[in-house]
Amino acid sequence: MKRIAAACLCALVSSVFHPAAASALQITPGKEGLCLATLSGAIEKDDVAKLRDMQLEAPEGWPNLEDGRWKTLCLDSPGGSYTEGFAIAQHLLDKNIGTVVDDGASCLSACALVFMFGTAYQTESNALTNRRLHVGGKLGFHQPDLRLDETRHYSVADVRAAFEVALDSTLRFLALAARPRPDNRRPFVESDLQEAMLAHKGQDFFMIDTVNKAGRWGIELFGFEEPAFSELGFFFACQNMVTWPAQLAGDQIPWGRNDYDYSLRQTQWTAGGLTRERYDLQFAGMQTYDCAATVAQHWSGRILPMLCGYRENTNSSAGPDDCNAPDRLYSWAPIPAQAMFPAATTLEALATGTATEQMPKPAPLPNPCISERGTARVINVKNYTSLRESTSHESDKLDELPKGSEWDVPRSPTVDSDHYRHETCLQLCQQAEQEQPYDRVVLGECIADNWMWFEITGPSGKSGYASAKFLDY
Repeated sequence: MKRIAAACLCALVSSVFHPAAASALQITPGKEGLCLATLSGAIEKDDVAKLRDMQLEAPEGWPNLEDGRWKTLCLDSPGGSYTEGFAIAQHLLDKNIGTVVDDGASCLSACALVFMFGTAYQTESNALTNRRLHVGGKLGFHQPDLRLDETRHYSVADVRAAFEVALDSTLRFLALAARPRPDNRRPFVESDLQEAMLAHKGQDFFMIDTVNKAGRWGIELFGFEEPAFSELGFFFACQNMVTWPAQLAGDQIPWGRNDYDYSLRQTQWTAGGLTRERYDLQFAGMQTYDCAATVAQHWSGRILPMLCGYRENTNSSAGPDDCNAPDRLYSWAPIPAQAMFPAATTLEALATGTATEQMPKPAPLPNPCISERGTARVINVKNYTSLRESTSHESDKLDELPKGSEWDVPRSPTVDSDHYRHETCLQLCQQAEQEQPYDRVVLGECIADNWMWFEITGPSGKSGYASAKFLDY
């Protein structure tokens, strides 16, 4: 009975792909710098024994033998036996072997499940989830094919026994999928990925085809032009990285200079014994994100952009719970290159290079230090603002400019060089003029503190100075 049930199980818990239609699993040499060996062909019974017999050694010149990311396998398989796939996945976990799907390769069905259990040993820290997908490769999931072989005759007892084995196999998979990853304590296969997998049958695969899907399920993408860290990249990384621990990122706030939706500022921050540039980003409304980013040395020794942030309505975060504690910088989350694109970016767009072309272009930052249109309207007053003899409220009043009235002004204002923050304010204006990142909040404080003035000829014909604090220009 057990022999019959085992035979039945091969039909019950294999992928839609039939192994007889392709070569059996083969182990061939890997690709230098990427993987030690390549697993190709259909996954069949007892294939895990082939892996157990493999001798994996660190490649010559590997810089750090305490970093186990050298131990990786490339996968190129249409699937096969899910039962054997589970055994291979367990072997990868036991031996801390990473998984890669290279350019042009396909990893489908049972192979996709094997892929999800790639890890890497690290001597002085927890092991790492180590699963990488080239943007030109294919990774697809679907539910196990539970059809019986219609050419054979099975008794009720045979079918019952086979389904018991299939059920046991499914429960073992669920237990394996629920195991926490070594580096972030999330499960190896999240429940929403399992749900998506079970909603697809036969040749209808749930493909990992966007940045959103790869980011949500902890799949590292490679093989594309990586963007340099910037305000734009930080803007998307914040929304992506603080959402992915909880769900797919949806309804992203589009990039644009809009202080009503968000506030983005750059400051200096002392952490790790160094003064660093720090970006802070806060969103308004129900989708509340609050992120900070800086460039620092990661524990791996690499200099990387790092992020710390929190999304309130999903109760999810990236990095430590206190983004303002300098001694917690070591636990900020590295920003992967893929996170700096909008979540909906496709892998095809990354592969062809069109993703960079499709990135939103930053709208020109309104320069608070000049008047582009050459006019100014009186605002922020009850009735009028005063026209003064010089750039000081202590100077004589020459005229009154009524609220709402509009006046011709020069492109460049006059500044109060005696102001106690003059040097700081002047430097911020120079950065704005050169289209460099600057602290908009501090510059706003300069203007609100009557550092900047515009020369205006008032109603009486007299020329004087009005504070930019009371002008919309």
